Amino acid sequence: MIVYTRLYSAIVLLISVIIVGGCQTNNDPAPNDTAYFPLEIGDYWVYQVTQANYAIASPVINTSYQLQEKIASSYTQNGQLFFLVEESIKKTEQAGWQLNGIHTVYKNLTEVVSQEHNVPVVKMVFPISAATSWNINAYNANPDTLLKYQDNGKAFAVGKLNFNQTISVVGPNDSTLVNQEKYRQIYAQNVGLIYQENVSLAYCQSSADCIGKAIIESGTRKKIELLASNRLP
Repeated sequence: MIVYTRLYSAIVLLISVIIVGGCQTNNDPAPNDTAYFPLEIGDYWVYQVTQANYAIASPVINTSYQLQEKIASSYTQNGQLFFLVEESIKKTEQAGWQLNGIHTVYKNLTEVVSQEHNVPVVKMVFPISAATSWNINAYNANPDTLLKYQDNGKAFAVGKLNFNQTISVVGPNDSTLVNQEKYRQIYAQNVGLIYQENVSLAYCQSSADCIGKAIIESGTRKKIELLASNRLP
């Protein structure tokens, strides 16, 4: 009887060790996905913006300026913390910053929502996964536009700035005989948005001479690249 008791005790001990070991493995802390979109009062980001506007029978209008986004304050509403982001621009390096607008943004454990031009858009959802997709216009009346993640953890360089841990948010990326659409944003962990590219072009369809030749008739190309931030190492 003593032999069976000792054998039973040994089996119970072995099972306990396996269970505890399994629990410790499963409880390892997961990467902080929300760190790709940091939000703290005083945070700021300065970007170089280049844009080309196309219109029918008009020359291309190229613009270049710097954009600064700075978190000025915060408030709580219905238990959710909102941040007020001041947007300022300057057209030359020597010019001073001119306030261009203010928008709100909030983040929780499931999503990041930004109020842009009084329109709420879903910038990110959590957890980050290659299988995750979401509608950027889930909270507004604009047409559904699906976004998804790519290149999780990939290194990316913006000018002289190098980032070891980034995630790409991509949307439509189509090029046909009629138009071209592209949406891409890249975020660095503990820094935020470091690069953005938006393309929406319509190609000429007015005559047989221009169809299928990718001659731009109207639309925009826009690129945003990080220059400076308090969150850079």
